[in-house]
Amino acid sequence: MYHSKKIGVFISHIFGNYQHLVCQGIIHTAFEYGYTTEIFTSLDGENLGHYAVGEKSILQIPNYDSFDGIIFASDTYISEELRERIRAKLETLSCPIVEVSEFTRLFPSVSMDNNSTAGELTEHMIMIHNASRICYLGCEEESYYSNLRQYAYCEAMERHNRSIGKHDIYSGYYTMDSVKDALSFFCQDGTPDAVICYNDHLALLFMDAVLSGGFRIPEDMAITGCDNLPEGQNIAPMLTTVSFPVNELGTTAVKNLIARIQGRELPSTTRLTAEPLYHQSCGCNLGLQSNPFFFIEEQTSRIDTLKGSIIGSMNMSAALQHITDLDEGINLLEKYICEVEHCTEFYICLYTGWDSASSHILELTDQQDNLFDNNIVQLKLAIKNGKRLPECSYQKKYILPQYLYKASDSSYICIPLFFEEREFGYIVLAYEEKPTDYYFRLGQWQMIISQMLQSICDAKHTGLMVTHLEQIYMKDVLTGFYNKNGFFRHEKQFLDRAIEEDLWLTAFVIDIDGLKAINETYGHEEGDFALQVLGRALNSVTGENDLCSRFSNDEFFVLSLGKEKNEAEALIEQMKSYLKNYNRLSNKKYHISCCCGFACAHPDSGFTRDGILSLFSEAERMMYSEKAQHHNLR
Repeated sequence: MYHSKKIGVFISHIFGNYQHLVCQGIIHTAFEYGYTTEIFTSLDGENLGHYAVGEKSILQIPNYDSFDGIIFASDTYISEELRERIRAKLETLSCPIVEVSEFTRLFPSVSMDNNSTAGELTEHMIMIHNASRICYLGCEEESYYSNLRQYAYCEAMERHNRSIGKHDIYSGYYTMDSVKDALSFFCQDGTPDAVICYNDHLALLFMDAVLSGGFRIPEDMAITGCDNLPEGQNIAPMLTTVSFPVNELGTTAVKNLIARIQGRELPSTTRLTAEPLYHQSCGCNLGLQSNPFFFIEEQTSRIDTLKGSIIGSMNMSAALQHITDLDEGINLLEKYICEVEHCTEFYICLYTGWDSASSHILELTDQQDNLFDNNIVQLKLAIKNGKRLPECSYQKKYILPQYLYKASDSSYICIPLFFEEREFGYIVLAYEEKPTDYYFRLGQWQMIISQMLQSICDAKHTGLMVTHLEQIYMKDVLTGFYNKNGFFRHEKQFLDRAIEEDLWLTAFVIDIDGLKAINETYGHEEGDFALQVLGRALNSVTGENDLCSRFSNDEFFVLSLGKEKNEAEALIEQMKSYLKNYNRLSNKKYHISCCCGFACAHPDSGFTRDGILSLFSEAERMMYSEKAQHHNLR
């Protein structure tokens, strides 16, 4: 049964290792206290260009009134704009909020001191290993955090009256050439006793350079890292580093949030401390020997999983690349979704009108703007425990239909679907036993599905424009009948039908009376109006078996199927009757009338377009004969 108590979480890049561990801590601790979790995540800051402007749509997904409290992992957002949008929205809410943040905080926060540890490692080298000259290797690519750790190193050196020489601090990059340059830089004043590296990644590169340079670790030079990467714990010598309680960040955030929900006061900041791990690279635990076998097996398995994920995403992207029909695309997606390991629920939810055309296109194509209920969401794809559920619509105040909520105690992950400014909807998914899957490339899927939806929109809008261009090319703007291009494009179909179905083929020529006089006396607008009235009269007596057109200024041409002489005469009489009734009711100063002619044939297989031209010529002679009679009667 779905719990009535719920915690919302805003976090970016959920597939990152840090975010993954924080979310695990949040999900499991919340569940222990009787809460479920809804996680709203995005990919901000991934250099996606103008595509990424729609990430703000993440704010449209939650029903904020349903949350007992919210956790905001603000440090995970690279985009300051998106982070501040979320922060501004959260400020308007009345529910308790706890922030997971080391820096700028608006709400009571949980943070982790992950910088002062560089000072602890420096002191360890001084006090335990009697290191005299200690250098610091920083990272230019992550200068903000690197400088904070450098500051902690400098403070520790100052506390212990250790001087820092001009060749003791170097800021480099994650490349072998850069760390070799750093080694050369440090060694200008002799071999340092120890080097404190910004993180494990940099430390591992530097260890490679040091060993390649003929130095021994730690006998000639001790090295420390930070961040406790598995790679550093499965080499010889094992890397001295720092372990951060990331999972505990999520756990503590939930406990603090529940305390706030219960009305208890909290300190403005709850700080968790990292733990140094002293191993062989600094000279500690020299008797320990790491066995990398299991790590290699794990890494091999992980690489295989990532390869499969990437290839699967590539295959899915290729399969969906040219999709222009939503149902076809959704059916294809079902196959790929069923391959996601540990995923028990996967939903694609689309906003009403997600594929609506822009006002510009609607204006160009003379289309009416459909009115959409912005409070309705369509559940377009629903897969639960491997079974596809029916589509349905539901109120937007729930991220999923209520019947799914009532039957579930899942913690859900929500990610928006968008392309630039266009907001399509969102994906919702859940995993067995409530973990988040670190290996599933949710970010790739988000973009692939969003691009498919955008392609469907583009195809629809292009179709509208193509139809509009065809109308311009083939239709008479004044009457809506075919022009010469449209008539010639369809006449063969009429001829083929007449031959195949053994039908009479009749050509009509209709000419409005006195158009020149109407134009000269009352103006061309009135002349156009008279032509439109005649067009309506003709339209009232013709149907799908009649090909109506207006070629020239005052003549209409009709090619008709299945009408013999008496039926053709009846059509003309009905049209003239329409005009008589119109004139009787009209307040115009002129009457609208016409002259007509027709010719019939029963075509066989040898009948060609020339035969149609002959019919129209005969019909035109009949029309002019009637016009001459009208002239003689005046």
